[in-house]
Order: sequence, then structure tokens, then C-alpha cells
Amino acid sequence: MQLLPAEQHRVEHRMKPPNLSKSLIIAEDAKLAAQVSCKLAARGSYLPVLAGPRLSRPDAETEVVRCNNAVARSGAQSIYMVGLSKAAHSHLGNYLPIRRTTYISEGSSLTGLGGETAHDSSTSHPLTWGRDNLGIGLLKALRERRMIEFATGPSPREVVESRTGHLVVCEQGHELSEVIAANYAYALGAGLVIVPNVPTDVADAILETFYSLYDHPDYSARELRQDLRARLRSFCGALSLPASPSLTFITNKLPFGFGYSEAPSTHLFTYPDLGMAIINGFASAASNKDETVAAVVVDPGQTPAPEIATAAELLAQRGTFVRGYRGPAANVRDVSQMIEHFPYDLLIIATHCGDAPGYRWTHEFKDAEGRTRQLVVDIALGIAQSEDDPDVVQLTRFERFHSLDGVLWNDPEKAKKIVVGSAIVEYMRQAHDTQELKPISKETINRVLGSAALRMYDNNLIALPTAALANYRTPIIFNNACVSWHELSKRFMFANAKAYIGTLWPVTGVEAEDVLLRTIGKHFGKPLAHALWSAQREAYQDQLRHPYIMTGVYPQWLRGSRSDGPHEILKSLAEGLGVWQGRLSKADGGDEQRLRSLKSICRFFQVEYEHMKKRWPRKEP
Repeated sequence: MQLLPAEQHRVEHRMKPPNLSKSLIIAEDAKLAAQVSCKLAARGSYLPVLAGPRLSRPDAETEVVRCNNAVARSGAQSIYMVGLSKAAHSHLGNYLPIRRTTYISEGSSLTGLGGETAHDSSTSHPLTWGRDNLGIGLLKALRERRMIEFATGPSPREVVESRTGHLVVCEQGHELSEVIAANYAYALGAGLVIVPNVPTDVADAILETFYSLYDHPDYSARELRQDLRARLRSFCGALSLPASPSLTFITNKLPFGFGYSEAPSTHLFTYPDLGMAIINGFASAASNKDETVAAVVVDPGQTPAPEIATAAELLAQRGTFVRGYRGPAANVRDVSQMIEHFPYDLLIIATHCGDAPGYRWTHEFKDAEGRTRQLVVDIALGIAQSEDDPDVVQLTRFERFHSLDGVLWNDPEKAKKIVVGSAIVEYMRQAHDTQELKPISKETINRVLGSAALRMYDNNLIALPTAALANYRTPIIFNNACVSWHELSKRFMFANAKAYIGTLWPVTGVEAEDVLLRTIGKHFGKPLAHALWSAQREAYQDQLRHPYIMTGVYPQWLRGSRSDGPHEILKSLAEGLGVWQGRLSKADGGDEQRLRSLKSICRFFQVEYEHMKKRWPRKEP
């Protein structure tokens, strides 16, 4: 397929984010969720579907809180728990309003579900579908306003054509993600294609090739890019693009859009937060709160970043309040606190990114069943200076499981070779909760895979945002750091970014400046994915040199602002200070580490609030 001239590629700029339905599904049973979707989905609206909280994780309660926050962000008035376990019912019941929650299990009657908001599917025969290719069957049923029923045997191998020029390509591997993909496609009038799952070891090898593009002396970077493009396209089969296409790839981990640089594209990850990511992308536009009121730019001075000053000027011209962290101000402590707690809508980072050196620790312990286990863990450290004592540092620890009982953690045959069982939960309890577990051996290693450290002015920042960014906003992240898409896109999307843009291989300062300034300059006002695509076409004029990849829903924009930026920031800082002071007052006095952390966060809000209030005083009415 040839690259189309820019004037011939008329992507639908008027594609609007859909309204969010007043109904929402939380599900573990994908097929039952598909049937409930047939009763609740309506044209022109997106029906949110969330995966149930993963209660087997050590941070199970955090999973429940994140699910609750996504429900609140969606504005749903009716919540349907579909095929959830009793444990999930119980945990979510502590947060969700009982009167607005309906429990649906296998065998429940769906008659009358949704009331006046449901479409009438009772007048037509149900669509009978097989046990696979679930997303295609659901989208066909939604388009034809029919229920879906499931029979034994395989489903038809077909696609659903696009009505708007947008195409959703979903990788297999998680049935519930296909249900979410079908609802997303239905809301956008998009087509849908389901492509085979790419084995994890194959995908990891491809990502590693992107990462080390210039480290292969026997091959040119261009030859490697050609091969990578061909492989990504081969996984999607004979993908037929509509006229003037745009694409959303719902992927387990691969940047399929690089293989289709003739069209603007974005990506969403299949599991576990696909439903949350779509809510985050659509919610602010649905509530008319998608202005870029505040932006933060970060330039530690570790790489040439001429784009930062110009980007700040462009954003300020559109009414955005811009906060800068440059040179010594861009240190690990201040930037990490800012990422989680300062109220921004756009974050632009310009620095070096790469896997950090670290350590390989071997642990031996007994799991909950009394079996002796040996877990090897790779560790990278981010180091920040303490606020209180210059001789004390604060550590952020990134861990990557290397092997369990002699079997590599990323071995595609791992499930056949060992039973993981309670090994990881017990390791987390002994190593982190009680801190009783100590390694039996330690060694240094040159690279901790996946650590993706951002070079700040003083040390490496291991960006591991928790369940929130930007004082609980859903910002856009434009990370101009080299090779910053692989790991950081998942981390920032997990922490509720609504979009993330990063690179697949190292880029020069000139490239970074050109792409960023074209995206937020000349092409400002286009859908973000289209603006990025246009910027790369003009900057590189070569379909093999498109290093920037976007994650997030397709129909979203960078907007200018007419709001009083300092006032909005002051208001958000005051609210955040109140929340964290409340948590500090209720904290366990015996947990010194937790107390130090809470006090540090409260100081951040207090200092920022006083600074803003002094710099931008407001007269009382």
C-alpha cells in the first residue's frame, strides 16, 4: 500500500468523542457481558465495560478503588455487575451505590434490562454465534439491533466494515477486551477486525529490536525497520483499510501502528485496564472539561531540548498556564512529586530514557503451601534527595522477575514447567510487607530490562506512578525521551493518563523539536493521533521513520483554554491539600514510613499552594 499524498488523505476531523452511556458494566464473564451490551448499548453513546478488580493481587484494595474511581469518572447512573465472583461483589459493594447497582449472573433474565434506554431487540431473531471471535459477533448484533446467543463450534471468520473510515483492530487473548472493543467500535461507527494473538516471547523480541535499533552492526537501521514493519503487518493479515482510514489498535503489547504509517493510528492495551483507558479518554470531553488549562514542561538539560521553550510559548499563546522544571529544578524528587500531585492537563518531558543498570537478587522462601521456592529478581533504583536531610536519600525500587525455580519468567512454556501458585504473593508479603525475607545472593547487572529510567538533573527517575496522576486528573503525556513508549506507556496509562505519546527508538534533539512543535503548532486542533501522524509525515517524509507512537482513544484533542489557569490550579491544590491532610490525620502512628510519605505530600501541596497564591493573588469578592 503506497503512502497517500497529504491532500488526498482526508481523515474525518469532525469525528467527535461519543457521549458516555448512563449505564456501565463491570464484568468477569465476557459472553454474558456481550449479551447485556446488546440490551444497553445505544447509537451515539459509548457503553463502558470494565474488567472486575483483580483480587488475587497483593494490592487488591487498590484495584477496587481504581474501579470505583472509573465508575465515578464515567458519570454512570446504573451499574451492572455481570458474572462477578462473590468476593468482587463484596469488595465493590463497599463503594458503589446499592440502589443503582444490579447483579447479573448466568441464567439471569435480561428481559426489561435498561428500561427506556435499552433498544428493543425482542422483535428480531437473536444472532447465533460460536464460542470465539466474540467481538465481531457482538458488533454485528449491535449494528443489527439484535440479541446474541452462543452455540458450540467455531464462529465465522469475518470482519465488520467501517461506516466512518475508522477501523478498530483488536488482538486476541482476552475475550472481555473484544467485548470492550466492539462497544468502542459501535460508538464510533467503526469497523472491527480481530487478529491472532502474538506469542509473548515473539512480541518481546520485536520490542527489543525496536529498543536496540542502532546496536546491530551487521544490519542497517533502515533494514531492521523494514523487517519490523513487514512483521507487524503480517500479524494483521490482509488488512483492508477503508478510504481515508484512521486506526485504533487494541494490542497486548506491540505498536502495530508503526506497520501502517500510511494512516493515523493510536493504541490501547487489551488487559487489564482497557475499559478504564476508554473512560478516561472520553469522560473529559463528555463533561466539557477537556481544556488544556495547565501544562508542565520538564527539561533536565541531559539532552539538547530546544523544543521545550518554544512549546511553552505556543501553549501560553492558547491560554494554557505553563509550569517549567529546567536544569537543577528538574531533579528526581521534585519531578516525581509533580507527576503525581501537581494539577496539569499536559506533561511534556525531554530527556534521555533507557534501562538502568542494577542488581540481581536471589531469594529462597516457603510459599503458603510449604513448598521451598527460589525467585530471582532484577532490581533498578531511582534515587532522590530527602527534603529534610541532605545525607538521606529516598529510593524507588523497580523489580522485574527474572526466574522462578530455575524457569525464566518470560518463558512461553512456563505454565507447563512450574506451578506459580502462591509464590509471588508470599514473596511480596515476606519481602515487602514484613521485610523478613533477605536475598541469599546478589550480583550487579548492566541492564534491568523494562526499568525505563528517565534521566533527571541529579539521578535516574524510575517513573512508577501509583493509581493517580496530576492530583487525580487524566492528563496527556508527551514524552520526548528516547525509547520511551515500551514500558512507560503502560505505566502512565495505568495511572489514568488519557493519552501517552512516546518513541520506539532514539531520536535526535532536532527530530524531537520538529515533531513536537508541528504536533502542538501547525496541526493543533486535529485529533491528537492525526496531528502526530501529520507531524511525522512532514518531519521525516519517510514511512519507515515514524518513531512516535500514541496510546489512547482516537477522538481526542489538545484544546486551548479560556479558564483562569492560576485560579484553577489554586483550587485544585487546596482540595488536594485537604484530602492528604485528612489521610495524615487518620494514619497509623506506628507506621513511620507511611507517616513520612504523607507529610512529604502535604508539604508539597502546601508549598505549591503558597507559591501560587503569592505569585497570582486574587482579590476576594
